[in-house]
Amino acid sequence: MPTSIPMESGHVAELRLQDLSDVGKWRVFDGHDVRPGTSTGSGDDLVWSVGPGEWTVLGARPDGEVVDLTHVRAMFRLTGEKSASLINRVCGLDLDKGMFPTGAAARTLLAGVAIELVRDDVDATPSYLVLPSRSFGTYVRAVIEDAGSEFDLRPGEEAS
Repeated sequence: MPTSIPMESGHVAELRLQDLSDVGKWRVFDGHDVRPGTSTGSGDDLVWSVGPGEWTVLGARPDGEVVDLTHVRAMFRLTGEKSASLINRVCGLDLDKGMFPTGAAARTLLAGVAIELVRDDVDATPSYLVLPSRSFGTYVRAVIEDAGSEFDLRPGEEAS
């Protein structure tokens, strides 16, 4: 269920964190030509690769042999002009737009946890999908919220 984390009550959030863990995520091993380190599409129609011969697809179950990652991987979307700065507080990957432009994808560490990170800008605003193992989801979310306190990111109420 999406969760918005506003900076101030009644104002549009400069940074927004959404929990998208229940969105369908599928690992496929053939049928895509997305190069490792890149993604194609946007939002629910996104496909990316962080290694040769394997792709992750968001949304409806694709045809062919797949592995369902929906209940294996948590997924958070962090959106806002300062999202790269926030992530760089806990991740050593260079997220400068010249090094990690929209469409980039990587397997990296965030606060010591292995994740997949995909830059998927929303309406020209920097946006990142953060995908840790589901067992680390609560920890990764707490790390992002804690790092976000420097940017006035405050936990909000669960959306219904």
